[in-house]
Amino acid sequence: MVLKRLMDRLPASLAAYTVATLACCHSAGSSAAMTLDQMKRLEGAAQLEFTVDKLFRSCGLPAAISDHGPASGEKQDIHWNGVAMRLSSLDWDAAYGMKQPTLGNSADWINPGKPDVRCMKELSRLLFNAKGHVGVLTVTKKTQGFGYVTSYRESKSLFKAHKVVGVTATLAQDLTVPTLVSRYGQPDEVLKQPAARDKYRYWVLTRRDHRPELLYAVDFEIDSGRCRTYAISSSSVDFVAQRLDVLLKQWERDYVLD
Repeated sequence: MVLKRLMDRLPASLAAYTVATLACCHSAGSSAAMTLDQMKRLEGAAQLEFTVDKLFRSCGLPAAISDHGPASGEKQDIHWNGVAMRLSSLDWDAAYGMKQPTLGNSADWINPGKPDVRCMKELSRLLFNAKGHVGVLTVTKKTQGFGYVTSYRESKSLFKAHKVVGVTATLAQDLTVPTLVSRYGQPDEVLKQPAARDKYRYWVLTRRDHRPELLYAVDFEIDSGRCRTYAISSSSVDFVAQRLDVLLKQWERDYVLD
């Protein structure tokens, strides 16, 4: 009920896009936390929820695409603006900024031309995690009578049936922890990692009429007091979806079941 009373005092415009520090996670003790606008300014965040078709139109072709499908599994011959690829319908990782000599055998497609880096102004590497078998949900009103008809259609184009659900970025220049905290506030969680490293996690939540709508996890990897990489995970990633489900159940208790 504390969360409900707090949200009732906020203007609707602020409640629609607020960071979940009370209900979402255990705060590190600071009222400051990353905002949605701050997250959007991180390189790679603007492409979250893009189809791979839109990603390529926005950022150009990557240096390589790693296919999560089994090597012996079914793959399709596909083309992007005349460039041939052979990939499965399962998840992909599209890597920007990699140098071809270091790719090894892990990539299922290697860019034969010059990779594009237009989306990497302050980064040395950018990796987009794309989920396969993603369709479009359409709700239309019945022409006769009451009610709606719901349909779900998956595009035959693999580029349009894959959606970006996560981003991992490597900074061209390290950030110190004091710089990170002064910019975004204390993290909502500090997760211990192997070899005395830490992960600073910020949870970013959007709401619509108090109802949790979208949730993102922004993780900064800390090593020896410095950050070189960060990752952003959307609500389509399992651990974020599970946290969002907890928030939705709490919202139901506070606003629906009262």
